[in-house]
Amino acid sequence: MNKWLRYGGWAVLGLVVLWTVLEIVSIIFGVVSWIVSTVVSLLVAGVVLYLAYLAVSKLVGGSGGSGGSRSRSREKVFE
Repeated sequence: MNKWLRYGGWAVLGLVVLWTVLEIVSIIFGVVSWIVSTVVSLLVAGVVLYLAYLAVSKLVGGSGGSGGSRSRSREKVFE
């Protein structure tokens, strides 16, 4: 009988350790998942903002950049 109690105790201890390890792993995966989703969201927001900036600068006719120098060189050719 004493032998069965010892085996049962080891089995319960093993289950408790396994449950603890799985809880720690799930917390680590949760944190890593949150970090990855935050980085991806920031990258997507950055790309959307950059595309919006490009669209607005083309619509407004931005004052700088290579497009202005090209148009000036074309104007000089026609003068």
